[in-house]
Amino acid sequence: MADGSKVNLPIVRIMSENNDGSNLVLFLSGLSGSSAQWDLVLPQLEGKSWDFAYGAPILPNVAFNGRRPTVTALAALIADEIRRLNYTSVIVVAHSVGSFVALGVCRLLPGVVKTAILINGGLTTVAKFLDKPAREMIRNPGPCLSALRLFILVGSPAPARVKRAIASSERSSKAVLGNLVSKQSLASEEQRRSMIERAGSPDSIRALWDNRHHWQQFVSYAGDISARVIFLVGDQDPMSSEIDTRSMAALLPHASVEVLKGVGHAAPIETGKAVAKVIIEAMTSE
Repeated sequence: MADGSKVNLPIVRIMSENNDGSNLVLFLSGLSGSSAQWDLVLPQLEGKSWDFAYGAPILPNVAFNGRRPTVTALAALIADEIRRLNYTSVIVVAHSVGSFVALGVCRLLPGVVKTAILINGGLTTVAKFLDKPAREMIRNPGPCLSALRLFILVGSPAPARVKRAIASSERSSKAVLGNLVSKQSLASEEQRRSMIERAGSPDSIRALWDNRHHWQQFVSYAGDISARVIFLVGDQDPMSSEIDTRSMAALLPHASVEVLKGVGHAAPIETGKAVAKVIIEAMTSE
């Protein structure tokens, strides 16, 4: 483990050091900000000669004096920290809205970030909905309503005992999560806990509000991103569908799309082994 003097804990938190300090896999969480969403992925990466780290989520942070960062500001601080730590080969792995932070880091560190793996990150309609809600709700009500369901889930605080009770029951979990995740993922209590017990923070909703027009910024710089970008999309994802994902990938110079069968919007939890396989392939190719 890295010592506290080496790492700026609020921005980049090193979990393990397994190489000479040149190669890093950086995990960025989705809207909930929970690093636990990677708990079913990381065991598959044991023994690999790369360092692993978590990046800060889009939530209040001491580096911003407790204020909520914008996507752009957070990406800039993460990029600065990677430079300070002298990593020369980085793979950024992000889930959902964390993908926009990942792409911001790619823009700021050309030649350093070799690959970005964006899981459930093809949020074309959802990002446009945040930017112009009325127009997009009329055009694409399905994904917009699914996004609202997720926003309520991650933004509504609930006592821990209530969340534990919901996660203990497959039927209750289905009622809360709806079609956001695949039916198969609800069969495992471990997966249900990962999706439900760590949700519920009003800060998530405020972060969405602060970044509601980020789509316009992303479109303005998307063509400048030189890193290879791999989108992983679940074929049952109601928010970042294959169509939306391919539309977002088309804005990037070096992007590809891989479809995960039977998977919804929580791929790191629903199919950790498949996600880890893509990460390992990216490590091998660097």
